[in-house]
Amino acid sequence: MGMIFADLWKQAEVRPYPTRIRALRTMPWEEFIQGVTMTVPGFAPALVTSLMSGDIWLLRGAFPETFMRSLKVKTVEWMRGRESSFHQMIEGSPDFHRLIDLDAGRQYAFAGCKHSAYFYRWNDDPLHIWPSITARWRVIKVAMGLPYNQYENFTPKDGVVDRIQVVRYPPSQGYLEPHADPHLHQRLFLSCYMSRRGVDYQGGGFYAVDEDNQPRYLEDDIRVGDISIGCATVVHGVAPCDRGKPVDWDSDNGRWFLSLYSNASDVGPKRHTGKPVKINLPGVLP
Repeated sequence: MGMIFADLWKQAEVRPYPTRIRALRTMPWEEFIQGVTMTVPGFAPALVTSLMSGDIWLLRGAFPETFMRSLKVKTVEWMRGRESSFHQMIEGSPDFHRLIDLDAGRQYAFAGCKHSAYFYRWNDDPLHIWPSITARWRVIKVAMGLPYNQYENFTPKDGVVDRIQVVRYPPSQGYLEPHADPHLHQRLFLSCYMSRRGVDYQGGGFYAVDEDNQPRYLEDDIRVGDISIGCATVVHGVAPCDRGKPVDWDSDNGRWFLSLYSNASDVGPKRHTGKPVKINLPGVLP
């Protein structure tokens, strides 16, 4: 199936990648697995056509809710035992976490405010999460036209590395400005949801920009354990949740999600990165 998807993506890429969301579509994770890994007639071309038209797919129940709730607890405990730090993606980079406040967030390719923990395959998997995540990531890599295990044995010297990011957006200030993700090595963004609006936080959250240049919030459709995928070039961001609440960097409240990305490393020529999209959207900034 990997070669089928690779050929389909090459055919589709003769036209520009989408920059705006067309529709939100949903599918149970198990059905998605069957479509990607088995010969379900018409599934592969329909999926690629849909994604290249700007659709975002919400894959229901990809992770058990218990896994995501446990990941949040384990991440908080792990971060509390370590100082906030920063490390480039070079050979031997450790796992680390960084508290990125409003000032620090302006130094990134696109601005944001969050507390992130970063994990690499070559370290000792302190939260014991890589096997569960890899099993799901492999399915989506195939859907992106890649070998199922692409980049798994890469280290920074090879130019591209898989990286897990567990992210907390604190109340009032946590956000990501409108942006397009890098797509050279990973055609699709891949977001895994660890909390739910109306239960863990109120308002804000993930949005994509539509053809009318308005934010379309997807949070009301998202449940803990779902994964969303869409072309990396579709402009999206995260608006602050729980506006008016105090910002408490030592708490575990706010919005949480799990990002899986194959990033260009800091070794070699200029990195291929995402870029901010300057657009006036109501209510998306702190």
